[in-house]
Amino acid sequence: MINKILIKYFDTPQNYEDFDILLNRSHFDILCDNSLGHLLFLEYNDVYTVGRFTKNKNYKNLPFVRSSRGGDIPFHGHGQQVFYPVLNIKRLGISLHDFIDLMHNFLIKFLQSKDISAHRSKKGPGLWVDDNKISFFGVAVKKGITLHGISLNIKCDLSKFELINPCGDSSIKVGNLEILDKIERSMLIRELSSFFVDELELYFP
Repeated sequence: MINKILIKYFDTPQNYEDFDILLNRSHFDILCDNSLGHLLFLEYNDVYTVGRFTKNKNYKNLPFVRSSRGGDIPFHGHGQQVFYPVLNIKRLGISLHDFIDLMHNFLIKFLQSKDISAHRSKKGPGLWVDDNKISFFGVAVKKGITLHGISLNIKCDLSKFELINPCGDSSIKVGNLEILDKIERSMLIRELSSFFVDELELYFP
């Protein structure tokens, strides 16, 4: 059943608002044909996005794009891998709590395969390496289908994060995983997809 999930890779940087139309089209297609889902991989042009619960104090007067996901304000841009698993969790029988655990666990295992030790934190969703947050999580669920997902800092401009309180927390330090920049991008996508599907299959013994 899992092999029916469609994988899509966008090899040019995407405008956030334009891609939001494509994201919702994926959601609509999955809803109409009752398929399992799509795995979308992309990179955004530089943009700040704010979630449904973002407070003004966390981004001040910066230009931003409003997002339907949960979470607060992150930066998206060049050198950051974005991964959106648009999944029919209702059909798969997976709770939102399990889905969020699944996303953290698959990425931890992928990074372990690269000798990178990442961990979760009480500060909220996402992953840290040492004291630096390197991955941001934000999801929404509409009609049993997930939207949005994960961003992974590889070689992005970290100065962009200095203008905001990442995830609403001024104490959070942000880092890159530049070792992953040595991996050809299409190979990185294949490996991330494989680890994600392997983790998803654990829910179907």
